[in-house]
Amino acid sequence: MNLYQRLVMPKSLGRMIVHFAVDLHRELLHSRQEKLDTVISSPFSIAAVLSMTLAGARGKTAEELLSVLRVKDDKVHENFAAFLPKLSSHSHKLQFHLANRIYSDQKFPVVENYVAFLNSSYVSTILSVEFEKSESVRAEINDWVKVTTESKIVDMLGPGIVTASTGAILVSAIYFRGLWELPFPTSSTSRHEFNVNSKTKVEVDMMHQKQEFAIARSDELKARAIEMPYKGGKASMVILLPDDIDGLSHLEHHLSHCKLSTILADLKETPNVQVSLPKLSFQQGLSLKSTLTAMGLNDLFSTSCDLSGMFKTGRPSVFELVHRVFLQIDEGGTEPGPATAGEASAPAGPEAAQTTEFLVDHPFMLLVLKSKSDVVLFIGSVRRP
Repeated sequence: MNLYQRLVMPKSLGRMIVHFAVDLHRELLHSRQEKLDTVISSPFSIAAVLSMTLAGARGKTAEELLSVLRVKDDKVHENFAAFLPKLSSHSHKLQFHLANRIYSDQKFPVVENYVAFLNSSYVSTILSVEFEKSESVRAEINDWVKVTTESKIVDMLGPGIVTASTGAILVSAIYFRGLWELPFPTSSTSRHEFNVNSKTKVEVDMMHQKQEFAIARSDELKARAIEMPYKGGKASMVILLPDDIDGLSHLEHHLSHCKLSTILADLKETPNVQVSLPKLSFQQGLSLKSTLTAMGLNDLFSTSCDLSGMFKTGRPSVFELVHRVFLQIDEGGTEPGPATAGEASAPAGPEAAQTTEFLVDHPFMLLVLKSKSDVVLFIGSVRRP
């Protein structure tokens, strides 16, 4: 069975998050496409902090969270509890730093059982703070995220994000570092034109190598896919490359859970793939209240919010969900790592003359997936590297 065929299996964490990833990315593009050259998020990280909130939600607030997360019951907590320890097991090859936490005003006492539940199921917590001292709280949150992500994510919250009237805020940040199973030779990196669209070109640092990679194509999406594994076999990056220079909008518009699952399941090892990929560096922050409201989360951010499973008294609403990701891609992998100095070449033999070119020289989508569980850690659209 192809690793990605498990995406179609029911009731898995991977299936839930790939649904959520497609929904979230579509809404982010709808509201931000004209403003940003790159739109990237971590559906996993956002789904985790929303699921933490679900555990304390009741009534319509809980119903809307279940609907947006595309789950029918609270078994999602069991799935996260089983998955998170695997995510946090670091090595020099693969590191995930997840900074998910709920901050609430101290005038709303927190249910003790809820605190214990977050600790046991999500390796996280809810902290009571004094939002009247908003700048002090903002500095505290920023310092915690900075330490948790090894100083890769700084200034998580900008000025004005929290105020004296804030009842609660959800914080979601993730930093990922992975080394390629097949590093790109640094000596092969060169300046290359990237087509922002059919009329505009920019120069980028383009990495090159020829190796065996899994590739696939989708006639419906008018795109091809390539999977590039990270060392250790626990995660991989998938690039979705439209056939046409201006084809990204078609890909984004027609992408669905089923079509994504299909192209991932169709990935097939192919010898002598000449892949060329721009070096990339993303650190993007998103305030997701308006996006999540458009997806159907209305109660959570309103005065009718019911978090009675979280707080003993009072009915605070969530002021904002603030999300930030850090993702850097170079010859060594995602975030700087050792890279091969020599040339990469395909095996000699009768197949050596048959080269499949995968030139990422125009707008594309990317995903980072956790193998074996097929959880979408990152999803993004890149229009200008």
